[in-house]
Amino acid sequence: MILGAPLFLYLLPLAAAPVLFHLLMRRQRKTVLFSTRMFFDSMQPRLSFHRKFREPLLLAARTLLLLFLLLALARLAVPKMGNVLGLGGEQAVVIVIDNSSSMVGSVEGSDRTKLSVAQEGARTLLKNMDPRGKAAIVLLVPEPGAERFGGMTTDKDSMLGFLQSIQPTEATGDSAKAMLRATALLENANSGGGGSLHVFTDLQEAEWKAPVLAADDMDGPPQIFVHRVPTAESTLPNICLLKASVSSRRILPNQPYSLEVLLRNDGDKDFQVRVHRKGSENSVAEITNVEVGAGSQKLVRLPLQPKAPGRHWVRIWIEGDGFDGDNRVFVPYICEKKGDIYFLGDQAAGTFGLLPLALSPSGDGSLTSLVPSFLPRDTIKSRLQQKAPMLVVLTWADASTLDEGTSTLLDQYTQRGGNILVLPAVDASESTGQAPAWLGAKLEPLKSVPVSVPLRVANQSSPFWSDIRGLDGRVRIGTAFVKQYFPISLAQDAGYAALLGANEDRTLLAIRKHGKGQIVVSGIAFGRTGAWSTLPRQKIFLVMAQPIALGAVANLSNESVSIVAGQSPRLLPGEGDEMSITTLLGNQIDWSGLKNESPILVRGGAYIATMGQRETCLTVLPSELEGHSAFVEGSEIGALEGIPHGVRTLTNEDDFRDELEQSLAGTGFYLPFLLLAMAFLMAEGLLGAPAKKWKDKAKGDTDKNPDATSTESGEEII
Repeated sequence: MILGAPLFLYLLPLAAAPVLFHLLMRRQRKTVLFSTRMFFDSMQPRLSFHRKFREPLLLAARTLLLLFLLLALARLAVPKMGNVLGLGGEQAVVIVIDNSSSMVGSVEGSDRTKLSVAQEGARTLLKNMDPRGKAAIVLLVPEPGAERFGGMTTDKDSMLGFLQSIQPTEATGDSAKAMLRATALLENANSGGGGSLHVFTDLQEAEWKAPVLAADDMDGPPQIFVHRVPTAESTLPNICLLKASVSSRRILPNQPYSLEVLLRNDGDKDFQVRVHRKGSENSVAEITNVEVGAGSQKLVRLPLQPKAPGRHWVRIWIEGDGFDGDNRVFVPYICEKKGDIYFLGDQAAGTFGLLPLALSPSGDGSLTSLVPSFLPRDTIKSRLQQKAPMLVVLTWADASTLDEGTSTLLDQYTQRGGNILVLPAVDASESTGQAPAWLGAKLEPLKSVPVSVPLRVANQSSPFWSDIRGLDGRVRIGTAFVKQYFPISLAQDAGYAALLGANEDRTLLAIRKHGKGQIVVSGIAFGRTGAWSTLPRQKIFLVMAQPIALGAVANLSNESVSIVAGQSPRLLPGEGDEMSITTLLGNQIDWSGLKNESPILVRGGAYIATMGQRETCLTVLPSELEGHSAFVEGSEIGALEGIPHGVRTLTNEDDFRDELEQSLAGTGFYLPFLLLAMAFLMAEGLLGAPAKKWKDKAKGDTDKNPDATSTESGEEII
């Protein structure tokens, strides 16, 4: 039994007031002698009825009137409906809130977000619980810092504050893990059989369609109630942002780069969106209109040219599609200072042709941030020991005559992340001696062709061509021809990838990873006259020269890694067990600790992850599943197949509040008791009315015979 106002139960003894009043006010009888009873015999039936029937009925009516009036005011109710929402018995409730990206969408028939409606429903549930009941909140997408609210508590104010602070993530939730966490909380609460689990979600198929749990997974499954938040249908297709990354090369000031953005159209018609781009060095965002075909993907390249060294970021967001949860990404990158290039040889000799000009047109690094230095061969060893350059360029002739110490030093320099280019001298006419074994390549005899033959790209998929490759995936180097060249013989296990070829000779330019660095070998000299090739006089040659200097295979200083929201960066490459995460832009996660304990990143951001001396640029992408418009319909949820559960639709917290109050209050007796009190009030009125008429008639008889009035005073007649 539930008491709405127990104070009135303490007043129930007042219902006996009419009885006490009747007993206290009874008059004592006196004996009066009359000569005859003929005047009283005619009134005896009325007196008998008054004494035997009407007065007890009137007394009972007044007593019951007070009794039922007090019971109505006490608002008694039988809680037989409390278990409809699992709130009967000793209350222990776990609330699961869907905070995945899809919850930023609008509710059907309203402009409110689904998450806000879910929060209001959960708030209503908490406020209508017994103050002594235990509650906990579990998030479908776990958030860093939310663990402190992970236990069962009776502190509803704390729960309400945490509920209000929940923000949507950009991740896809794991319904199995969330339900298992919720069940474990209920089991530990020892609720005495009153435990229930309430899930507030939009039932997106990506999270709830596939069976992920069995009844055996949950030890004694609790009462599960799923509150579906209906989704408003969008008339616009969703354009999902799948990828955003900067060039894999080392980034220097004033160098031109491209930012690649991959978009996907989830709709059934072509659609145009606006792609906004704003960098850390830009005060105004640039906008590019992009049309993406129905059901297809499109790669967009946006220009990027940093001005100053340091840590930078680019913010990209889409505008104009039907879903906002997967429309933004933050891309970090590290811009280095000017880099040195060591040429082993004399600049005046023209050994390297147009290559120095292609790498640094001004010669001082003001345009490309690459500063060339021409060094005698006997000084390269001391210079490498002083400072590691961006690139070392030497001829095949010099490579074959290196002393053992210099050769070993160049090998170590490359394995630690340096770049080496080995090419023929412009005036070379024959192949040279044996190159160092770690180079993994050697030259074949010189070939001269009577008619120039076109150069062709040997490996279209190599990362070397990333800044040259078109949006269709093809690499085009224009009309470049070759007249003479050294075919290159590559060691079978060296791991080289051919870049350029001519005729039947597939390898005239090749690249390979060597430790953490890269080696590029060329069989073509880059002379000015075109005696070797027309390539150096092509615009494409300027673009090709930069990956040679800045690295196209390995990338240590600007290594970039992308993860999807909801994942942990614990698998990032790096040495040691310690990791720190620094936020450049986006969701603030500044953290340091053991690598295997790194937090889950649930929202987009530009981060720098540091492990030892290595810095990695980390991008968190939105989940590509959240923009899908498929939701579980009906009352059967695949993720809970075989587990008893109920599904209700939650569109308005007011309706949900009324349902909760009815469930908690059970069957109330206020109205029946009030009606009974009114009925006895009417009975008291009807029984009281004849008494007045009887008194009036008795008074008239007394006027005729004054002796008759003695009976009204309780006197005994003889």
